[in-house]
Amino acid sequence: MGLGIAVPTSMSGPAPRRLVIRQQEPGDRVYRSVPIDSDDEVAMTWMHSVDKTPWWEYYRADGDELVLDCTELSLMGAGTPFEAPQTELDGDMIRLCGLDERFPAVRWIHSHRVHHRIYFNGELLLPTRAIGHHVRAEMILIGD
Repeated sequence: MGLGIAVPTSMSGPAPRRLVIRQQEPGDRVYRSVPIDSDDEVAMTWMHSVDKTPWWEYYRADGDELVLDCTELSLMGAGTPFEAPQTELDGDMIRLCGLDERFPAVRWIHSHRVHHRIYFNGELLLPTRAIGHHVRAEMILIGD
């Protein structure tokens, strides 16, 4: 008699995904594509076009959605979240967390004037000049 070893034919768990930064349709240019897990952090930052102050948004992956967890900004005004489960003041920055806003994609008009950048787990993933000025861009999760 032999000793049998059971080997699973498939792995269960979440399907592998990639964070893709690309030109919005009808364009087909991909600027960055990296594997992403639910514990990875994606940060998008830019300078407010009027106030010239920094704005940061922090996302995580959940299924096929990007979830906005936190926003950091210097000034509050029109278009800023004003109710968040957690709010803290750090120097001249206000951090609003627990927002839990879900997006199938994050879309923007890329601008060199406001210095759009994207960080992945604290490392610069997409510098401002990686995308042309005024290109319609999007950040989306795609299964491998």
